[in-house]
Amino acid sequence: MQQTTIKADVLRGPFDPGGQPALKQKDHMHLSLFAWNVRSGLSASKAVLADPDRYRDFWRWPSAAKLLKETEAAGFDSEIQYGMWSGYGGATGWNDASLDFATGAAAAAATTEKLGLFTTIHVGYEFHPLLIAKITGATDYISGGRLAVNLVAAQNVGDFHQFGFDEVPSSDVRYDIADEFTTLLKYLWSSDEPIDFDGQYFQAHGAQINPRPAANPRPLLMNAAGSDRGLEYACKQCDCLFVTANDSSIEAYAGRAKKLHDMAAKFDREVRVCAMVYVVMDETDAKAEATVDWIREEIDRDAIENWLIRSGHVMNSEKKVLADDQIGEDRADTSDDPYLGIGEEYYNELGLGMGAYRLFGSYDSVADQLAGLYEAGVEQVALCFFDPHRGVQQMGEHVIPRLRERGLNRV
Repeated sequence: MQQTTIKADVLRGPFDPGGQPALKQKDHMHLSLFAWNVRSGLSASKAVLADPDRYRDFWRWPSAAKLLKETEAAGFDSEIQYGMWSGYGGATGWNDASLDFATGAAAAAATTEKLGLFTTIHVGYEFHPLLIAKITGATDYISGGRLAVNLVAAQNVGDFHQFGFDEVPSSDVRYDIADEFTTLLKYLWSSDEPIDFDGQYFQAHGAQINPRPAANPRPLLMNAAGSDRGLEYACKQCDCLFVTANDSSIEAYAGRAKKLHDMAAKFDREVRVCAMVYVVMDETDAKAEATVDWIREEIDRDAIENWLIRSGHVMNSEKKVLADDQIGEDRADTSDDPYLGIGEEYYNELGLGMGAYRLFGSYDSVADQLAGLYEAGVEQVALCFFDPHRGVQQMGEHVIPRLRERGLNRV
């Protein structure tokens, strides 16, 4: 007997069949290990070459398997993969190697028992939602409902070229694609019946996956949009939203968090606000600062320059952003500028955390700053460490107990 199909009557969000997954935990900051699956993580510094196995190549198996087990044992809530298709070179080969979204998530599921698993998927390179639904549905099923998916609209011109695109679609088009992609993904995750979907960018006829995700009503969705158009998509369709601020003050993060909560409320939805955080800590502020000074002194200038070019930040003499295939004689000459024309502060922020909130200091200082972020409305932090194995150990032995003393993290 031929199975009845369901014709999709929704093509764009907001769309939450069965409602949103649970997001809130009272008096609890959700702690995630971030960028464990990519070379050097967020450290664009030749300091990683002092001990490559420890500082640069922690992502390699079986080091990564050990790191994930340590993360679970330390009391973290989840891990978040950094999605990469190509890195930024330099002396360190910054981000030039990584475990992909499917292999990394499946390996993490098999390696851990209760740790939440966030995988990162780019939706702009013509991956069909059925393929992604099949992979993520099976991974969530295997993990017992622990998978979450970070959906990225994609903007890296070099990666678009790798996938055969001549140019990067506009922001509006990229988020229209992401919106449609997410809607079909949710249908496939949640429907008992095959789906007929006729969108502008995606079509599916009698599409279905089995097994479906174990998570009810579906896996969590994360997004890291920064533009107003991107944030509109994120608030309509996703659950956990990365927040960035123009400065690193708690007040700035509080303002961004309020903006996201207010935007989501307009669509009768809730969101959990997450911040990317780069961590260097030690027994005292002075010891931590000494390590920070060393990392800063060794920033990989060539890797930072490549990041700026590939991310569309390098400007010509008329201050116009250029794609990497347009860089030529018209590019502003920064050869004599140690900070590549972006200023010392931003240059250092990129080298130490790719612009993340910088969490440097003693265990007490780190716990105090995390508590401050939570009070500002940041309910989840994606923690990336210069020294990941040691950083996870420090969190488990020193920082998480201090958070619990402050009534911030449930046991």
